[in-house]
Amino acid sequence: MTSQPTVAVALALCSVVAYAFSAALQRRETARAAEPDDAAGGWGFFRALLRRRWWWGGVACMVAGAIIHVGALGFGSITLVQPIGVTTLILALPLDSWLEKRRIRTGEWVGAIVLVAGLVGLLTLAAHGPPSRTPAAPVVLGAVGVVMAVAVVLAAAGARGRPIVRAVIRAAASGLCAGATSGLVRLIIRLIADGRSPALIAVVVVAALILPVASILLVQTAFRDGGLDAGLSTQITADQIAAAAIGIVVLGERYTLGAAGAVLATVCAVVALAGLVTLIRAGPTPEERRPEPATAAPAPPR
Repeated sequence: MTSQPTVAVALALCSVVAYAFSAALQRRETARAAEPDDAAGGWGFFRALLRRRWWWGGVACMVAGAIIHVGALGFGSITLVQPIGVTTLILALPLDSWLEKRRIRTGEWVGAIVLVAGLVGLLTLAAHGPPSRTPAAPVVLGAVGVVMAVAVVLAAAGARGRPIVRAVIRAAASGLCAGATSGLVRLIIRLIADGRSPALIAVVVVAALILPVASILLVQTAFRDGGLDAGLSTQITADQIAAAAIGIVVLGERYTLGAAGAVLATVCAVVALAGLVTLIRAGPTPEERRPEPATAAPAPPR
């Protein structure tokens, strides 16, 4: 599939809308499914989610966003498509505010503005060309193994600590899985186009099917323990890092302006990260978001 940046950007923006609705709906449903004494894990929480129809609506939006995102990766490079995904948080924030009937805090808006500033820089510097490298099998398998190992370590580390710490670690693991999935999808397209070994392609396909499932499970507990601001912002940050790393290391994608462009991209990434951290600190806690339990109506007088 030839590189068509305009089509890639249009599809990426459509996927952002779907992902934003997905995040807002899933965040709301995790707050309603969680019990006040929920521990770091427990299948009871997931069983409760499975009984909530609007959570399934969020999953449907996520699937739609993923399909559109795959289409975007078919027309553009990872370094072009992935940074657009950061805008999911900017759109999800007012959606979440609308669903919860709350006002967005000043700090949340500040964080969003700073994040947009970093995003504009990344989009300006993003490479628009096709991958320049045909990866060798050991590089491909090594990338898959590293992603899997780091995801397992992060998921295990997120089983302990304060709720906000668990949320950030598990959201990071979720973002790693999501970003790696995007990178692997782009890699699969390249491997098929190059006529590489079916066995090698099969390994990458299996990994690309396992990682998004892990990402979905991990982000639910991140939403439960840290809300939208901490959960989604951390996930998006890790998502960008993982996808860009695969694009650069495995596929040979590059930012414009060479080394200077890489430095500027790093500065922009730091600016975006500062915005995301501001959102984490400014957002309401899960306790503030959790709906009050319904009280029984008093019995009528006899």
